[in-house]
Amino acid sequence: MRSARMNCTRQHGILIVWTIFLFLIQEVHCSLTSPQNLSIVSFNLEHKLTWTPGPGTAAVTHFRVQSYNQKRKLWISVKSCSDLQIGESCDLTTTFKETFGHYQARVQAFSQDQESNWTTSKFFTPLVDTTLGPPLVSLTGCGNCLLLKLSPPLRVEQKHDPLTYLYQGYTVNVSRTRDKAQFVMKASNGENLINYLEPGVEYCITAITVTSFKNLALPSDPQCTYTSSQPLNTVALFLSALCAVFLLVLLLCGALIYTGQFGNFHTPLLRALVSFLPFLERK
Repeated sequence: MRSARMNCTRQHGILIVWTIFLFLIQEVHCSLTSPQNLSIVSFNLEHKLTWTPGPGTAAVTHFRVQSYNQKRKLWISVKSCSDLQIGESCDLTTTFKETFGHYQARVQAFSQDQESNWTTSKFFTPLVDTTLGPPLVSLTGCGNCLLLKLSPPLRVEQKHDPLTYLYQGYTVNVSRTRDKAQFVMKASNGENLINYLEPGVEYCITAITVTSFKNLALPSDPQCTYTSSQPLNTVALFLSALCAVFLLVLLLCGALIYTGQFGNFHTPLLRALVSFLPFLERK
């Protein structure tokens, strides 16, 4: 009985020693502090993983990144991000290929003989979590209207680019510079006519993308221009000029009669009027 107790005590002691030994090994192996503040920053479906080193991380520490593959149910190393230095980030655009996929990424700090625990990001869905940049805007005046042209960012060059599905509709804010009167309208890609505006007045517009996924979207910078002035009425302008010439002739004749010099100048005056009549007929 006593021998059995001694044997049990000895095994218990050995177990404690091994536990302490394994704990010390783990402490030495994982003495680096883990990366912090992991964030997947995405702009127009271009994704970047950023983080900050843990407290006390040495300048010689490097970092490696892995992404979680849902289909294979395992973590896979990102080759282009297997040996990063402090201050560098990891481009995950080609790694997160499926726009509706659910992804995670994790980062580990390591040195020549040490490594930290992994720090894992939140789940990320590219098409839903990406931030949409402002659309391209062109604005010109057209009388009492504005011609607004909208298009996706320059990156969208291919017909089947997933980003084209996000840039389909826009909300446009139209503001009159003079008194800040404004209204909101819906618009789409291509030309959009903004009618019933005041001619010869400056208007400013901003456009922002609207999607069914409720992505964070950035508005365009204000674009301002004047609606065109009303076109001149050439007929009315000609009649006004003709009336002005006729009144001028009457005033001249009246002045000559009043001064008693009309008899001396009537012949040259008549000649001038006769020569001017064909010009008026051509008009």
